[in-house]
Amino acid sequence: MDWVIGLMAVIGLFFILPKYIFRFIGDRDKHKREMEVEKMRYQKEILELELEKQRNEIRLLEEENKKYDRIIGE
Repeated sequence: MDWVIGLMAVIGLFFILPKYIFRFIGDRDKHKREMEVEKMRYQKEILELELEKQRNEIRLLEEENKKYDRIIGE
């Protein structure tokens, strides 16, 4: 009967334990990739906001240019 316990220990050590270890590593890597994707989404959002800011600055300069053109034209 002791050999059955030993056999179960060996099976657990070589077959079941690695399964959980690889699952843990896989979950950790998956979480890391998800965090990287979320970081990239935030970077994209920041870049889009910067682009919108620059567009608004260009519009402001165009309006200012029109104002000075009217002043010079009068």
